[in-house]
Amino acid sequence: MSDKWIDLTGRNALVTGAAAGIGRATALALAERGAEVLLLDRDGAGAELAAAAIADAGGKASARAIDVTSQQEWDGLGDWVAEKWGRIDIHVNCAGIARFDRVDDAMFDTYREVFAINVEGSLLGMAMALRFMREAGAGAIVNVSSTASLKGNPGMASYGASKAAIAHFTRSAALECNRAGTDIRVNSVMPGFTETAMAQQIYDQFDAKMGGREATMKVFSSGRSARPEEIADLIVYLASDRASFISGSVIACDRAQSA
Repeated sequence: MSDKWIDLTGRNALVTGAAAGIGRATALALAERGAEVLLLDRDGAGAELAAAAIADAGGKASARAIDVTSQQEWDGLGDWVAEKWGRIDIHVNCAGIARFDRVDDAMFDTYREVFAINVEGSLLGMAMALRFMREAGAGAIVNVSSTASLKGNPGMASYGASKAAIAHFTRSAALECNRAGTDIRVNSVMPGFTETAMAQQIYDQFDAKMGGREATMKVFSSGRSARPEEIADLIVYLASDRASFISGSVIACDRAQSA
C-alpha cells in the first residue's frame, strides 16, 4: 500500500476529526501510502469504522475517542503514544465545527464553542505532537484552516475568525521550530466548500436564502465543491518528504475561488 512518489512506510500519523469528511479521507490517504494511523474523533464509533476500512484495505490503523478540548485527554493520548509508538511523525488537525452567528451580544456562546474546538483543540494537538517531534528533531504538522478566514463572514463570524487563528498559529509554530534548528514543518490547508456533512448544513442554510444549490455554488465555489479526497491529497503531500522545504505556508485549496 505504498506510493512510489510519496512513501510514508514506517511513519506514525495522528489525525483528528477522522470519523468523517476531510479527516477520514486524510487518514485513508496516509494509510494508503504506508503510514500507521491513529484516528481520533469524539465519534469513537465512526473512527473505529474508518480504521476498520483501512485495515480491510491492508493498512495499519487504530482508533480512539477524544474530546479535543480536554487537556486531560490529550495527556492520556500522549501516554499512549509514548507506550505504543514512542514518536509522532505526522500530526493532522482536522477536527472542527461551524456555527451560524454574527457579531452582537448574543454571539458569545457560539464563539466559545467554536474557538474551544477549532482553535484550542488544534493548539492542544500541536502542543502534544510537538513534545515528541522536538525530542526527535523532526516531524510534520498540518492544520486545517478554511478560505473563510480570508474575508469577513456575515452569519458565520466565529467560524471565520477561528480559522484565521489557526492560520496564524501555524505560521508562529513554524517559525519557532525553524529558529530552534529542528526539521519540524508546520503548514496549513485552507479548503474551499467541500462535500462534507458539516458543509451540507451550511449549504442547506444558504440554499434557502439564495434560491437553490446552483445559486449557492456561484457565490461560494468555482463551479463545484471539492471532494474530501482532493483536500486530503494536499495534506498528504505537505506531510511527506516531498514538501521538505515547505513550512509556515497556508495554502488555499479552492479551485481559484479566493484568487
